[in-house]
Amino acid sequence: MRKIIIGLTLSIVFGGAPDILAKDTLVIDLTKAFDLALERNESILIAKKEMDRANAGIMEAVAGALPQVTGGITYLRNWEIPTGVFQMDNEEVRFKFGTENNFTAGITLNQPLYSGGRTLTALQIASLAKKLVRHSIRQATQDLKFQVYSTFYGTLLAQDVLEVNLESLQLAEDNLDQVQKMYDQGVSAEFDLLRARVAVANLQPAVIKARNDAKVAMDAFKNMLGIELGMPVDLVADLDSSNFILPPVDHETAEQELMKNRPELNMSEMNTSINKKLITMASAGYKPILNFSTSLQYQRQFDRGGVFDRSWDRSLNSVVSLQIPIFDSWRTPSQVKQARVEYAQSMLQDQAVRKALILDFEQSLGRYLESRNRLAAQGDAVELARRGLSIANVRFENGVGTQLEVADARLSLSVAEINRASAYHDLAISYAALLRSLGRDINP
Repeated sequence: MRKIIIGLTLSIVFGGAPDILAKDTLVIDLTKAFDLALERNESILIAKKEMDRANAGIMEAVAGALPQVTGGITYLRNWEIPTGVFQMDNEEVRFKFGTENNFTAGITLNQPLYSGGRTLTALQIASLAKKLVRHSIRQATQDLKFQVYSTFYGTLLAQDVLEVNLESLQLAEDNLDQVQKMYDQGVSAEFDLLRARVAVANLQPAVIKARNDAKVAMDAFKNMLGIELGMPVDLVADLDSSNFILPPVDHETAEQELMKNRPELNMSEMNTSINKKLITMASAGYKPILNFSTSLQYQRQFDRGGVFDRSWDRSLNSVVSLQIPIFDSWRTPSQVKQARVEYAQSMLQDQAVRKALILDFEQSLGRYLESRNRLAAQGDAVELARRGLSIANVRFENGVGTQLEVADARLSLSVAEINRASAYHDLAISYAALLRSLGRDINP
């Protein structure tokens, strides 16, 4: 407790009052939810970091065609100097090769002249990888928006269900008060009083569950947006069904649209192109390699004295080398075969992705049309159920109706309200899913 008091005091003195003393309610609509998610969500930030990796890959590929300059210095100490032996006029002559101390410093420039097309192919692969990352970021953005969309309206649905259950409990308690008064006046039977009490008791667990579900949904929504769980949040949404209406979708046009816009297919096609380039890369093992290099060296060899007692000897040379592959133990043919298999697999993967995207569109369209029809069928069910409850209460108060009629009317009202909230939720989610299946951007 003392640490908490000290922390609060320091916060007030140096940084003003802490958030826990006064937290304003954060009002969030769908637009703000998208902005917060794109700014803070880890999955989209990780996807964007991949662009840095792709740019580095392009630079690495370019570096393969540029000259490489290396420098170095070595020191060789001969503890026992090698001895050479020659025969001259039947006489053996011995002399030593080298000195005790040997210093060599040099700088070398290497320039690939021809590498069998490896460098150009590597650059093309890196460029394709960058395009793939762009589509990956777009897909991650679409997925995140859809998750935010679903969580946003799912939280609203949980709150609506809680309100419906609270309203049902309040109606049951009001009915219990009315029955209690009628029972005290001798107008109502004890059986009706018991039924009213049981109705209140039966609704309390539903309210507890709905309240917990609403809290869990809100916490999940806050976590997705990177909002502190203790921050009060108020969700604002326009639940006008006209906001979720799309013009009639022609299947042939829709198929062309999704084939063009869906990032999953673009990513699959980019991956296929990369695998095709990898065949060229593997086939380069059959081709020769031509290199050019130039070296500048300084040497100092001595037995006694210092390193810089005299000037170093200088040498300069250039080399052009041609390497021709003759036999590599079938390594190159094996690599080419593997690359061809991976390319064939990626082409089959393209076909599978196309079929999956078409199926996703068909299912999304079906769910969207279903939710629209369900919402239209709901119509004025809530108002009719509310009116029915009012009539049942009046009938019961006048001794014409029964407590069973009141309970049945109250249940009908709860079901109608929950069905309407669910219909709005399903329409909103299916609308976003249909947009995503067509490759369109999901916007509020």
